[in-house]
Amino acid sequence: MKVWFRALVIFLMLIYQNVEAVEVQGLYEVEIIAKSEQEQDKSVAIKDAMQRLLGRIMAGKNTLQDNIVNNVWVNAENYVSEYQLSLSEMNHQDARLMRILFNEKQLENALRLSQFGLWNEIRPRTLLRLVVEENGKQQFFDADTMPWVDRALQKASKQKKIPILLPMQDLRDKQVLAVGDVLSAYSEYLLEASVRYEVVSTLAGKLVKSHGCWKAEWTLYFDAKIEQWRSTCSSLNNATLQGFQGIYDRLSIFYAAKHKVKSVDGIIVKVSGIKRIAEKEHVRDYLEVLPMIRTATWLGAGNGYNRYRVFYQGKRSDLIKRLASTHVLKAESFLKQSEKEISYQFFNH
Repeated sequence: MKVWFRALVIFLMLIYQNVEAVEVQGLYEVEIIAKSEQEQDKSVAIKDAMQRLLGRIMAGKNTLQDNIVNNVWVNAENYVSEYQLSLSEMNHQDARLMRILFNEKQLENALRLSQFGLWNEIRPRTLLRLVVEENGKQQFFDADTMPWVDRALQKASKQKKIPILLPMQDLRDKQVLAVGDVLSAYSEYLLEASVRYEVVSTLAGKLVKSHGCWKAEWTLYFDAKIEQWRSTCSSLNNATLQGFQGIYDRLSIFYAAKHKVKSVDGIIVKVSGIKRIAEKEHVRDYLEVLPMIRTATWLGAGNGYNRYRVFYQGKRSDLIKRLASTHVLKAESFLKQSEKEISYQFFNH
């Protein structure tokens, strides 16, 4: 990613405390266990690490069936920039913790012709509403009183590189949201309580400890859709990871860039409802952060609209969808959209 784009994202994060996108760290770095320091075991560990890496940057399922992706996996050692070995916490005395850094630029070039898109390190945070049930008692997740659950969440977040945001659980949350509201697949209360966090996605989950293992139920609210899945009885780490895998499967498809798309097109984005200079700049910065958009320039104001010239890469229909996927802009569907202009209303909080 370009240096100027990284700087822009960090700058925006400093200005807007509730910005929905963050830059995840260590996207191309993987920690894996090698059975020993022998070359054969290190080679196996590197391939396993590459498979885990592909599972956090490639959008889509069964990616290894793609010849290009499979070739990268088979030749994983060719993409290693550096690695370190250290003692493992496992009981096996020969086991080693292997920290591997893969070459980002080399991998992006190799995967460019794949049929799958690549998801970069700029990722939206997902609000996590979690209920934990042990010994028949249900309560909201609390990191201080449930450190074992917190460790599992942090591990899953790190493995899939999915940034999460935990609710404050303050008086305002408690007034509108009960445990039962989190567990409901169509909870209006949950969505109402989540608006204040300005996130694009919310994961509602329930972890249940039963007969020495953990089961889980998950509901993801994203892109005006509700999707549900379950995790069968397994370890706490596995049950939690399946929840984060569900987030990744859905968000990566939406946000990943397809390298086969080469053309750059331009369009005028008209935004109504902007009343202050800070709002005008906020919209411009928001436009520039979107993965599809290369540049966004403010042109002027008139007839109730601020006009921005946007150059983007990809399909126009995808652009329109992404522009209205957060709480910043709302599509003005009652207006006739043209090929050269699209109109939105600024969502004034």
